[in-house]
Amino acid sequence: MLTITINSPTDMKKMLCIIGVMFTSLISFSQSSINIRGIHRSSGDSLDIVEVNYPLKTIKIRMLQTKAVIERNITWLDVIDLYPKDLNGFWQAKALKAGYFQNIQEKGYQYDLRTELEEDVLQYVQQLQQNGLIFNDSYLENYLYSLLYKLYPETAHDERQGLKSVLVVNDITPNAFMCPNGTILITTGLLSTINSEEELVAALAHEVAHYVLDHSIININKNLQREKTALFWATFATAVAAAADIYMTATNEYYTPGALTQSTALLSFSIATLITERLGLKYSREQELEADQCATDLLKFLNLPPVALSSVLEKIKRYCITTGNHAALSGNGTHPNIDARISNIGAPTRFTSINYDGTISFVLTQNAIFEFNNAHFVVCQALVERSINAGTAIEDDYILKAITNLYRFNTLEKNNEALTLIQKAKNLNVVPSLSTYKYEALTLIRLNRDADAIIAMNNYILRLNEEANNLEKVKSEAYWASRFVYLRNERDWASKMIQKLKSNNIKLN
Repeated sequence: MLTITINSPTDMKKMLCIIGVMFTSLISFSQSSINIRGIHRSSGDSLDIVEVNYPLKTIKIRMLQTKAVIERNITWLDVIDLYPKDLNGFWQAKALKAGYFQNIQEKGYQYDLRTELEEDVLQYVQQLQQNGLIFNDSYLENYLYSLLYKLYPETAHDERQGLKSVLVVNDITPNAFMCPNGTILITTGLLSTINSEEELVAALAHEVAHYVLDHSIININKNLQREKTALFWATFATAVAAAADIYMTATNEYYTPGALTQSTALLSFSIATLITERLGLKYSREQELEADQCATDLLKFLNLPPVALSSVLEKIKRYCITTGNHAALSGNGTHPNIDARISNIGAPTRFTSINYDGTISFVLTQNAIFEFNNAHFVVCQALVERSINAGTAIEDDYILKAITNLYRFNTLEKNNEALTLIQKAKNLNVVPSLSTYKYEALTLIRLNRDADAIIAMNNYILRLNEEANNLEKVKSEAYWASRFVYLRNERDWASKMIQKLKSNNIKLN
């Protein structure tokens, strides 16, 4: 329920005097057709607000007391409580409350600016796609669309096109943003940081609110100086290409713990800063809090727990603390810090769902590899355990849990558990990994089973040779070169390890 206050006398009858206003003479965007159900607080009369006109400070209402429809143009309205009938009415009420219609009537739809922003978004998405930074999973994509259209109708409440597409970006930083053309981007990091559909819906609702209230256009209107298109995209292309190199290094099947450290977080932040400023997505404190309020009201409207949004923020906070990204927690300038937003929404409730984890299991696996390469072993293990518990684990999940066991512990129990996990990976045979035999050998060494470790190392060399033979099919010269060097180095290492183990056995005998 929303409340709108406009200057008025207290007498309802006096308010309903006919004002001879000719709306037909006004230009198209000087008035906005809406349909929001309301009740006048003083009289209890039911009505629909069907049109607003800010230049003339008038609204048009349809009284519902009788079967006959009565329309009146009035200049004053005391206090009306709004009760939206449907999803479209909900967002119309929010837009009316926030002054969206007034902004449109004052500035028009600014088609030239919106066209320019549309081109910017398309260029941005193209850069991400060309560099392999879009996470492709048709199953997940269908799931996200099904949630999004529960939050916003297919047809917009105004002349904008409405929501266009949902894209998942390969980035472990938990983030999401709605572009001004209706394209929403959500990172793999956000999907894996949260644990339930309720939280995902809450995060999406917050982004939809920014779009409905036209925050990006408002921000760009305040900042008229935009970097020239060609110069901006040249700079951005360089940053995205660098991110793609790191991503390709991080998500291959051969894990390299500690190789990436904080470079990925810093690079991700620089890209986010570039694009958010370009598209007007650097929101003010007031805009963030307004979007939070819209999201929680929408959750209530849909009979979902509003504190799901504070749960999202709490989990983002916990992730940032765990991974050392403290800069994301404080806010800057007029931007509210995460604690203030959580406090404003309400104390979070614990949300978890095995079904949700099963839905995003491919995201969990990919992010676990990335976190492992960032030496975030606790986070990595927590991610793979979610896939394992959901019954959707693949080889990488079992191998990563085995390796993190070896890195974090050195007990007989944990070493044997690691060996069991590796055997599960071998038995799956869904997406066989070169790493299986390598880490099987290392686990056997930990268990002082050198003879078995030599067999595992020989099996590892055999599969490295098979992979090298398959390189003839690789068309990318850069990928071929890096892969060839990796395979050669691994074969050399495995051969030397076999010699080491044999030497150890000779000394022991």
